[in-house]
Amino acid sequence: MSAKSNKQNKSDDTKKSSSGGFFQNLLASLFASSNPEAEKKRKLKSLAKTISKTKYHSFYKPSSFELTESFGKLMYDIYRVVFPAQQLFRNAQNIAVFKHHIINYSLSEKQFELLAQIDEKKIEEMAKQIDQKKLSEQVEQKLQMFLAEFDNTKTAKIESIYKAYTLFKDFCSFDYYMLLKKYDSSLREGVFSTPPRLEKVNAEYILDDLKDFLSVAYSITGEGIAWNDFFAMLKEVYGKDFITPNTWKKIIVRIKSIQMSKTIDFVIQHASQDFKYETEIQYHYESLIEPYIDKIQNETRESVSKITEALKDSKTNSICMQIFGKTDIQGLLHYVESYNAILEKKGLNLYEYAEPLGYLKTFLIEYLKKDIREYFDVVVIRGQWDSTLSAPISNAYQELLAISDKISTFDEMMSEEGSLGIKIKTLLPKTSHDSGAENIINRVVSDANDTAKDFIYTSTANLITIGKTVKQLVEDYTNPKPIIVKNWKELEKFIEVPMKDFCVDIYKKIYLFVQLMKQYLSE
Repeated sequence: MSAKSNKQNKSDDTKKSSSGGFFQNLLASLFASSNPEAEKKRKLKSLAKTISKTKYHSFYKPSSFELTESFGKLMYDIYRVVFPAQQLFRNAQNIAVFKHHIINYSLSEKQFELLAQIDEKKIEEMAKQIDQKKLSEQVEQKLQMFLAEFDNTKTAKIESIYKAYTLFKDFCSFDYYMLLKKYDSSLREGVFSTPPRLEKVNAEYILDDLKDFLSVAYSITGEGIAWNDFFAMLKEVYGKDFITPNTWKKIIVRIKSIQMSKTIDFVIQHASQDFKYETEIQYHYESLIEPYIDKIQNETRESVSKITEALKDSKTNSICMQIFGKTDIQGLLHYVESYNAILEKKGLNLYEYAEPLGYLKTFLIEYLKKDIREYFDVVVIRGQWDSTLSAPISNAYQELLAISDKISTFDEMMSEEGSLGIKIKTLLPKTSHDSGAENIINRVVSDANDTAKDFIYTSTANLITIGKTVKQLVEDYTNPKPIIVKNWKELEKFIEVPMKDFCVDIYKKIYLFVQLMKQYLSE
C-alpha cells in the first residue's frame, strides 16, 4: 500500500472518529437534558469544582455537603469582636435614641443655642413678656434660622452616618451565637475564655443562617460609608470604642474578600441545589433628616399654638369673670360649639364663631339692653348736646339693638327645625356615600360662619364707637366747663350712683368686651 493510500485511510478514520464523537456528544447532551437527576449531578460536580478553586474552599466539603471548622472559626472570630456592640443595641433598643445621638453629634453650637430658644419652656417664658403675634413671629424666625443650617453638606453627612449606623447595627445584631450553637451545642453566650469545640455541620442545617448572614455582611462592603464619623460619634456619646475602627476595617476587608470570591454563595447554591441563587443585600434606606426637620417644625409650632391657646383661654376666662362674673357663658341654643363634635366626626366644616357669638349675645342682652340702655336714656336722650356729636353713638346703639335681634333669628335658623339646621340634619346621614350632601353642609356651615363673623365684626366696631364717645364724655364731665354736654348736673338726679363712676363703669365693660372680641377677630 502506498504512502498516499495510507494517508487517505487515516484521513477517513479521523473523519469517522470526529463524526462519531460529535454524535456521541449530541446524544449524551440529549440524554442528560431528559434526565434531570443526571443534569443535577453534573451541575453539582461542576459547582464543587468551582468551589475548590476559590480562595475560601476550605470552608466547605462538597462531597459531604458540610461546612467545616474553618468557616465556624470565622463566625466565632466575628462574634467575639461584635459581642460588645450587640449588648449596646440590646440595651438601647429604641432606634429613636440613636437617631437623636446622630443628629446631636452633627449640630453646630449655634443650632444648640437656637434649639434651646424654641424649647417649650422657653416659649412659655417668652409668652409672659410679649404678645401672641410677636411670640409666633419670633419663634418662627428662630426655627427657620435653626433649619437653615441643614445645608446639603451637613445633610449628606448626617444621612451617611445614619446609613453606617443601620448597616453596623444589622451586622452586629445577626445571631452569631445561634449559628455557632449548631457547631458546638455546649457553647455559652458571651463567654470567650475558652475556644469552642467546633465540628463540621451539615450545610443544609444552617442554610437560612448563611443567607441571612450574607445579606447583612455584603451590605457593609459598599463605598462611601462614613465609618470614621460613625465611630467618632459612638465614642463621643458613650466614651469608649465598642469595636475599634481598625478592627472594623479588617472585618470589612475580610468580608469583601469572601464576597469577591463568591465562595459562600456557591456553597449555598451547592447545598440547596438552587443553582440560580444570588445573595440579596438587605438595606432599606430611609431619610433621617427629613423626619427630624418635620418633627422639630411640628413640635415647635404645636408648642406655640398650645401656649397661645392657653393664654387666650386664660385671658378669655379673666375677661368673662370681670364682665359677667362667670366663665360658663351659654348665649345661644343651636349655633354652639358642642355641635362641632358631630361635624368633626364626619370631617365637615365646624362652627368657628360659636363661642364669641355666644359671648356677644349675652353681652347685648345683659349690658346693652340694661346698663348701656340706661346710660343712653340718661346721657344721650336727656343730655343737652349737639346732635352732630351724638349721632355716632345713637346710630351705633340702634344698630346693636338690631343685631341682637338678628342673632336670635340666626340661632333659630340653625336649629333642627330651622331653615339652615334642617338641611344639616337631613343631609348628615348621607355624607358617607354622597359627596354632594357633604358639599351642601359645608357650604351651609361656611355661610353661617360668615354671618356670625359679620355680627361680631359689626358689633365690635359699634361698641368701639360707643366706647370712644363715653370716654370723651367722662373727660367732658370732669372738665370745669363742659363742652359736649351742657346739663351734667341736671342729669345726675336720674341715676343712683355718681355720674363719673357710672360712665367709667360703662366704658370699662365696653373696653373689656372689645378686647375679648379682638381675640377671635385676629385669628
